[in-house]
Amino acid sequence: MQIPLDFYKSAKGSELRLRALATITFGDRPPVGVAFIVDTGSPVTFVDEFISSKVRIYTKSLEFDHDALMGGTKVAIHRAGRVSLDFRDSKGSLRRIDVKDLMVAKTGWTRKGAIYSSVSILGLDFLMENKLALHINPSKGVAYIETEGQD
Repeated sequence: MQIPLDFYKSAKGSELRLRALATITFGDRPPVGVAFIVDTGSPVTFVDEFISSKVRIYTKSLEFDHDALMGGTKVAIHRAGRVSLDFRDSKGSLRRIDVKDLMVAKTGWTRKGAIYSSVSILGLDFLMENKLALHINPSKGVAYIETEGQD
C-alpha cells in the first residue's frame, strides 16, 4: 500500500513542507480532517489541540504526558488515547491505521504571549510502529509512505 504525500508551500512560498492528509476519529466522535507535517526528526506523533477541540476533546480533560520543544518553544503533550487515522492510498481507497495512544499538543506560552503552533506532526515513531517506509524524490515531486508487505 502506498499513501501519497504532498509538497506544501506556505502562502509566502518561503516554507516547503511534506504533508500527509488524513481523517482522524477519536472514539465515537465524528471524524475530522488533519494535515500532518511529516517530520522524521520528531520522536512523537501528535495533533494540534485545535484539531481535537473540533470534536470537543480538550487538553484540560486529557492526561498530561510531557513537555516537548518545538521550534524552540515549549509545548505540552497530552495523551488522547486510541484513535483511527484514515488515509487515501494511491488508488483512492481508504486505508485505516489504528493508533493506540495519540498525543495532543497544547499551545505554549512565552513572555510575549501565546504561540499558536497549529501543527500536527507525523513523527518517526508512527513510521516505525506501523512498519512504514518513507520515499521522497523532490526533483520529481514524488513522496509517499509505504507498508513493508504487499497489500
